[in-house]
Amino acid sequence: MGTANYDLVVVGGGAAGLNAAFSCRERFPEKRVLLVDRESEIGYYRTLLPMFMAGNLTEDKLFFWKPGDDENLDTRLGVQVRTLDRTAKSLTLDSGETIGYARLILACGGHPVVPPVFERAVTPEGVFPVRGLSVAREIKDWLPDHRDIVVLGGGLVGSKTSVFLRLAGFGVTLVEKESHILPTVLSADTARPLQRHLENMGVQVKTSTTIDQFKADGNGAVTSVRLATGEWLPCGTFLVGIGSAPDLGFLQGAGLVEDGELIVSPTLQTVDPEIFGVGDAIYIRVAGGDKHNPWTWPQAVNQGKLAGANAFVTSPVPLKRTTRVNAQNIAGVPIMILGGPGVGSSVEARPGPGDGVWREFFMHDGRIVGGALVGDIAGAGPLHFTMAGGEDVSEVADDLLVPRTRAFGASAWSSLGQARRATIIPAKGNDGC
Repeated sequence: MGTANYDLVVVGGGAAGLNAAFSCRERFPEKRVLLVDRESEIGYYRTLLPMFMAGNLTEDKLFFWKPGDDENLDTRLGVQVRTLDRTAKSLTLDSGETIGYARLILACGGHPVVPPVFERAVTPEGVFPVRGLSVAREIKDWLPDHRDIVVLGGGLVGSKTSVFLRLAGFGVTLVEKESHILPTVLSADTARPLQRHLENMGVQVKTSTTIDQFKADGNGAVTSVRLATGEWLPCGTFLVGIGSAPDLGFLQGAGLVEDGELIVSPTLQTVDPEIFGVGDAIYIRVAGGDKHNPWTWPQAVNQGKLAGANAFVTSPVPLKRTTRVNAQNIAGVPIMILGGPGVGSSVEARPGPGDGVWREFFMHDGRIVGGALVGDIAGAGPLHFTMAGGEDVSEVADDLLVPRTRAFGASAWSSLGQARRATIIPAKGNDGC
């Protein structure tokens, strides 16, 4: 195949990549922009896939953009980038085509992490990652005849998937290797009532364990899986939601990857100022050398918009915030996540009043570095502003911890014996959801 040349090439059609392309097209309408993605369809909300799989959302409602909506934005879909040649300023696709660029934005995301038990053996039918639309279609078609579901991974993806499938009438077991669900964004004390809420819905929750064996029938379809504790679970559908690994293989030898990580500056530029990085696969190195990997959907959108706007300016603008703020609703409980705990941070938490209302902050040197509001998310905006400003709130932390309204009932917190407490996050790293 031949060669095509573009002013900007964006690799990756997720939230970060698409918003990068949109932003560049808006700011620099005269520039030729190409978007490349390994999926054959892009422009859909990944966060809504659990609702689609459960039958609560039609497929057309998933999409916010389709190729052709902007006739001046070209696409190459269903293909992968094989190599990057920085000297020639070109990409080679697995289709054989060579793409030249003046600016490049890497929004390549990642590929699903597979549990070791399925890496060591032939994966049976009925095992799916919760990741993209094409697999979500397969899951949706598979589920009606395989109603015993095991979901591996108690993070946001796994928890929401479990909830929607349980509400649709399926039998669901949620398995999380850490001691509580949502381990990267909530402390154990704050996660406990939310976990009980899922269990009251009928979701079986198994923590501090993982899956180490499986059984399949004569047709090669999974029928049961075994927990590391030795317990066997009936399983006709096994869903993997334990995160993803950065898809950086085509960057090997390009001089952009440092210790396996794609590092960018606050302006989202790599060591090559004409190449930007955004989304799940990047680490942002800030002043002082600290690195942040803000992987939320809102961050992906903001990073994409900024990279597209920075692509052709002489003085790129830095990202204002690297916080991982994210709003969620899990089983009818609203949650505003301000960011996960960091090593050495303390946990300041206060429940109630009422079942389903609690808030916690992760503190370091008197500053809020993360936290969550659950049940009552009033005041989340000002709290985020305070956290982003790095203010010392040690004198007013008690006031900030007081919930503003009474949201649900008034029983679980007293039965659990919850009270305000402070603990220290040990120097052990936090694994992904």
